[in-house]
Amino acid sequence: MEKSRVLFLSYNGLLEPILPSQVVPYLKELARHGFVFTLLTYEKSKDLKSAGKSGIDSKKSELAACDIEWEYIRYHKNPPFLSTLFDLAAGILKAAHIISSKKVRLVHIRGVTPGIIMIVLSKIFRVKILFDMRGLLAEEYVGGGLWREGSASFKLVKAAERHLLEISDAVTTLTYKHMEYNKDLDYLADRSIPMDVIPCCVDMGHFSQDKGRRDKTRKRLMIDDKFVLMYAGKIGTFYLMDEMLDFFKVFSKIAPNSIFLIVTNDDAGRAMARVREIGISEGVIKVINGITFNEMNVYTECADAAIFFINPYKKFGSSPIKMGEFLASGVPVVINPGIGDTEEFVDKYNIGVVIKSFKESDFSAGAEKLVSLKSEGGLLAARCRDAASKDLSLEYGVEKYLSLYKRLIPS
Repeated sequence: MEKSRVLFLSYNGLLEPILPSQVVPYLKELARHGFVFTLLTYEKSKDLKSAGKSGIDSKKSELAACDIEWEYIRYHKNPPFLSTLFDLAAGILKAAHIISSKKVRLVHIRGVTPGIIMIVLSKIFRVKILFDMRGLLAEEYVGGGLWREGSASFKLVKAAERHLLEISDAVTTLTYKHMEYNKDLDYLADRSIPMDVIPCCVDMGHFSQDKGRRDKTRKRLMIDDKFVLMYAGKIGTFYLMDEMLDFFKVFSKIAPNSIFLIVTNDDAGRAMARVREIGISEGVIKVINGITFNEMNVYTECADAAIFFINPYKKFGSSPIKMGEFLASGVPVVINPGIGDTEEFVDKYNIGVVIKSFKESDFSAGAEKLVSLKSEGGLLAARCRDAASKDLSLEYGVEKYLSLYKRLIPS
């Protein structure tokens, strides 16, 4: 039987951490069910240079063995706006060639930006379109201080988002709150297309609990006798590092033998300036740079608790990647409210602490609750793993994508 060809469009690069976590594992599993993929990404020059020809060829061979062909376009950042138009024009030409030459039956779009390619090509090619929304891009850029609501960029993205919802054959969101928001849109009232919720999931086999490895890594990092509060990810924009450090200052008074471990590929200079500003000893802050996705599991399992405070401005469509990765590692989380379905999820399974506000009194209450939770030991770790397995596992996400794929391109 001939396998169905799918084009997967992403404006993120395969050489960045997000796709190895949130795209490649899904595609590998879906390929086992009779689909052949062409993955088209946008790659930054620095990442291509770092990987080198041998690294790129190796990645292509690895994916080809799993029925995934990888093609890429070089990403351009400057000049602003014009560079994006140039990238999209290049994407339109590349995608058109792939669709026509490979007889693509389904185009899976990851987010609004690459979706603009299909707004153009849907007028030329009769292919099915799955719009994987990944949150509300325009509103999130406003929340991150990058755009102004009502600006030309904001209006353009909202127009593209509406157009994609009007032409897509199926839609996924990261949260139930976002799906309900979509259902209330007046221009979707007469559209009975399938919609489903698929949060950022985690490979439960890759992120696990290996006590021997955990002990070895903690000893290597000289944190084996510490309570490790860990943040992993980007610094700045949507991520509230100042508030996370403020929480740690309060927490360290309640748990004096604690350390704040920051794992990031960003410059931590601004964070360290904040450490000095609020009077935290630099000796209890540890920053680790240059960790790849494949190495991340070694560090997540080293944590006693994970923290991520995110700007909540219209973030009801967001699903933090690191939540699943930490929970799969048996690690409870400390979060702020207003981020997708996370507050309800944490409360449902009792797997962490929701800090109601960034006031010292709420920090103190949250710190006390975290210490109390951690006293449960293995029971808490098992509960974290169980919650991730039920609602955030790779198998859970693949099953939902597979159901949509089969509805869009039945055998």
